[in-house]
This record gives sequence, structure tokens and C-alpha cells, in this order.
Amino acid sequence: VKLAGTAGNRIESLSHTNSVLSLPNHRRIQNHIGGLHACSMALAAESATGILVGMNVPDTHIPLIKQMKVDYLRRCEGSIRVEASLTEEDYERIHEEDRGEVWVHCKVEDESGKEPIKAHMLLVWVPKQRRSKL
Repeated sequence: VKLAGTAGNRIESLSHTNSVLSLPNHRRIQNHIGGLHACSMALAAESATGILVGMNVPDTHIPLIKQMKVDYLRRCEGSIRVEASLTEEDYERIHEEDRGEVWVHCKVEDESGKEPIKAHMLLVWVPKQRRSKL
């Protein structure tokens, strides 16, 4: 996704149930007080969850974001680290069901070790080709 690359998201690690992404605090994604902009933190959380679900859906399907729930708790200090995870049950559902949805929780920490945001993303997976209307 071009926007995620423009922001500077970096994938630190990726497994079938966990993704870790970092976003450095650089000028082009800062707010007016020098911290990471609220939308850049939400983008990092959406990227971590999208990558995680996207790597698990079959090649015949696509993942789509359906809903974002982001609570802004405090001012961000420096860069952030985002960890998204799936339960084993959710992992199995993605591999077994033709279409479905899953809430993915993200843990977002800034350089102080505190959480500037809490984020939960609802992602869906659907077949790439639409069903024909008969």
C-alpha cells in the first residue's frame, strides 16, 4: 500500500499469528507539536493488522478493513512500535471459512513505553471474484 510506505512503516517481524511494525517519528508525519500525527498512528495500526490478516487469507481472497476503533489516550513521545496478534481460533477461521470477519487488537507503544493509542481493527476476507447473479 503506497500510503503506508510513504509514512515509513517498517515491518520488524511477522508470523502466522503476530506482526510487529515500527513507525519512526519524522517530520512529514508529525503534528503541530512535533509528535506523530493521530492519523499516522492509526495508519500504523491498520497496516500491522492488514499485513497480518492479508498474509493468512488464501491467494483467492482479499482482506478489507471494515471498521477502525482508535482511542487516543495521550501525547505520543517519539517513534511507535505496533504489535498485532490473532488468536489460534481466528487464525483457523481465516483458513477454513470462505468469508468472514475478525477483530484484531493492536498494542501500540511509544518510546516512553506507554500507549498513546488503543486500536482495534475489524477486517473481513472475501473471495476476489464476485459471485455471478443468476
